[in-house]
Amino acid sequence: MHEPDPVKAQPAVRPGLFLQPYVVSQLVGTLIQRVVEGSTVSSTEFALASWLQAAGSATPTEAAEALGLSATTVSAMIERLVRKGEVRRVRHPEDGRSYLLETTEQGERTHARNAARLRAEVRAVRENLEGDADEILAAMRVLEAALRKTIDEGAAP
Repeated sequence: MHEPDPVKAQPAVRPGLFLQPYVVSQLVGTLIQRVVEGSTVSSTEFALASWLQAAGSATPTEAAEALGLSATTVSAMIERLVRKGEVRRVRHPEDGRSYLLETTEQGERTHARNAARLRAEVRAVRENLEGDADEILAAMRVLEAALRKTIDEGAAP
């Protein structure tokens, strides 16, 4: 007699507005972990370094706001990246109390290595994607804007 597959026997769960992005975030994290494997940076450090690479230079506050992270989280990441020689602090030209972050030559090499691996993963995801990537990204940006606005408004009791 054939036993039913317990995975298929379970009812389908359709994650909602918060759970679905959480699931996507976990899966993206798995792919990013593959990307950075064997490099000197963690997946979260790669996110900061990638954003910094695109921005050119930025303050820690700008990085935290752009990435949706707390200032303390970004501060700890900066410390690790500076120790690893991936980024450096430079004097802020307009605000002596602050500093800018820049990618070092080593950081650029690490980023180039990881970016090439990331492009391969993105290509694979696009090949498996059922839907228009630009439309999906646009919807995610709309959700991001709504989440940021809700956080700024302080909706929780």
